[in-house]
Amino acid sequence: MMFKKDSSRMTERQEQIKYWVIQACYFLTGALFLSIYTAHTYVPAVLLLISLPLIIKRDVYSTLSRDNQLYLMISVSFVLVQYISIFLDGGRIRDFDHPSRVLMGAAVFILCLQYPPRFLWLMVGVSTGAIGAGIRAIWGCYFSGEVRAFEHQMNAIQGGDISMTLGLLSLCGVMWAIKKSYHLYAIFFTIAAGMGVIGSILSQSRGGWILLPVIPFIIYKICSDWFSKRLKTGLLCIFCLLIIFCLTPQSSIPQRFAIAGQDITLYFSGGTKDTSTGKRIENWKSALDSFVQKPLFGWGKHGVLKSRDQQLLNGSLGKAAHEYADAHSQYLDELAKRGIIGFAALLALFLYPLYIFIKGLKVHVGPESRTFAACGIVLVLSTMGYCLTQSFLNHYSGMIFYSVFVVFFISAGSNKVEIA
Repeated sequence: MMFKKDSSRMTERQEQIKYWVIQACYFLTGALFLSIYTAHTYVPAVLLLISLPLIIKRDVYSTLSRDNQLYLMISVSFVLVQYISIFLDGGRIRDFDHPSRVLMGAAVFILCLQYPPRFLWLMVGVSTGAIGAGIRAIWGCYFSGEVRAFEHQMNAIQGGDISMTLGLLSLCGVMWAIKKSYHLYAIFFTIAAGMGVIGSILSQSRGGWILLPVIPFIIYKICSDWFSKRLKTGLLCIFCLLIIFCLTPQSSIPQRFAIAGQDITLYFSGGTKDTSTGKRIENWKSALDSFVQKPLFGWGKHGVLKSRDQQLLNGSLGKAAHEYADAHSQYLDELAKRGIIGFAALLALFLYPLYIFIKGLKVHVGPESRTFAACGIVLVLSTMGYCLTQSFLNHYSGMIFYSVFVVFFISAGSNKVEIA
């Protein structure tokens, strides 16, 4: 009898340790994503290892809600389309590794539903990551000789985009802290939001700024019924000041967009096409030409290179643009490589989680649940915006960031949210 009690206590203690290790991983995923090189791979890998015993249990899947089951099906379908394309294209074994990150997210999703993230563990982790990204960007540009922040750590565009998302997610935390009258958290989340935006600005990644005026307003609209008229006026003034700052020369945003405008003028006036924006336009046209030739299932990753070689030979693609690895647009790249089928799978990966989060705003009335739903909307919309001018998911950092955080927010909103 005593042995059974001791065994029960040991099992309970092991379960508690497991629970808090998982919560620590939620925190560290956000906190270290940009702060420490390769941390974005290792911490989610720990969650994957913990999830393995769960994903082989059949009864786990029968308890999932319809929305969660459909999201898993969409994730698996996306990966299947990618795998079939790689197989038909004669791809190498390592080509299968990249889309497997979505499968990793699906496996972690099962774990997250069983052990949902606590509010502060996840949100403080995200905001710590935003502050770390800002510090990393400032150090790189002003002390380590980087021209663009994150260029020595990863692709500067990827780093800038992820930094921006971490900052915008922190802004959701600001709304929650104001609602709950937690002044210290409000200050912390505000600092984090600013540092995330600074990291993006120092990366000089224009694609990350496209939705910058829009997303803060969406966050405000989601949370506006929490606040008095006086507070609403104050928040709107702060958002206006943010936009005004972004329009000042000190932010470097107007100069970067002015350069893009000059590049576009040069391109369409018959001048040089070998500018940053000009090469992007060339690659967009190249991807569309490839799609028209094989619209259903595309050329595949390696097959599209043959199409681009042919375009170079017939003069429809310039030599400078030909050196790019992809179309510099996730949507056009998917159309060229995997046709309408791949494009539809990509849209489903974005739009169904967006539907879940928007529905969550109507179902969940608690501040924590609504904040997580707002975070999910911010994550999906910002990623969709980055994908307009960057193949965001073609990089391991982008694929892991989206796949992991989207399941964090879905699972957190699917359960009763514990604050700390």
